[in-house]
Amino acid sequence: MDRPRGLMAVHAHPDDESLWTGGVLAQHVAEGRRTAVVTCTDGEFADGTSFAGPGIRAKELAQALAALGVDESGILPYGDSGHLGRGRGSLCEAPFDDLVADLVARIRSFRPSAVATYDANGMYGHPDHVRVHRAVLVAVEAAACAHQWPEAGAAWEVESLWLATVPESLVHTLTGLGLESPLPSTPDARIAAAVDVRPWLDVKWEAVRAHVSEFARGARIAAFEEPQLRELCLGTEWFLHRPGPGAARPGAADTWGPRRLLADPAG
Repeated sequence: MDRPRGLMAVHAHPDDESLWTGGVLAQHVAEGRRTAVVTCTDGEFADGTSFAGPGIRAKELAQALAALGVDESGILPYGDSGHLGRGRGSLCEAPFDDLVADLVARIRSFRPSAVATYDANGMYGHPDHVRVHRAVLVAVEAAACAHQWPEAGAAWEVESLWLATVPESLVHTLTGLGLESPLPSTPDARIAAAVDVRPWLDVKWEAVRAHVSEFARGARIAAFEEPQLRELCLGTEWFLHRPGPGAARPGAADTWGPRRLLADPAG
């Protein structure tokens, strides 16, 4: 029996799924591939200072996932740690093994061929993003080991891990446009996949726009209301690649083509 060729995206907060992987999720849905999103917090600050009211960000996330057509989703029981990375019940203060165990269970249940999350910078350094990056790397390996968290289901080998990142070339372009605080970036030569998601940009933008409370509080995503900046920053999604435990040729160089999907086998 053929392996399912599904894509799971793991993120820290509501809106990350749309901003960083909304295009590839919509692409996989359009190609008939299974998709799942795991959001590790409900987007509410653990210290109780959230702009949005209780449950608002989770509702917005549900609307965004519906716009993208995602098959399965779930929110883990942690709060947003904020830029200081703290707070009782926050993702950063939760035991690391608890987070890994939660992700192992999700991976074994959905059985994706590919998992997508953030790069080591967490895109822009948010402590929750960095923690999710680290936890996903461990969880992908642990999910393949039957003796690790056996109560979480049968072992499952993910074939490939994709780390969303920001290329240096984009940062240089944005700096030239007057961006005052350049994002951490990755040398373009290290990027394994630059996925043109412009065919799904309208769907992606609908999903981003579902996060109304983020626009209301003046978050950075409001800048993408300008069409040219939106296409520049959201019309391509860039990824680093790591072979997973189920890779056919671990460590082999992968060639990226314009019709490839992240959930396709290496080669």
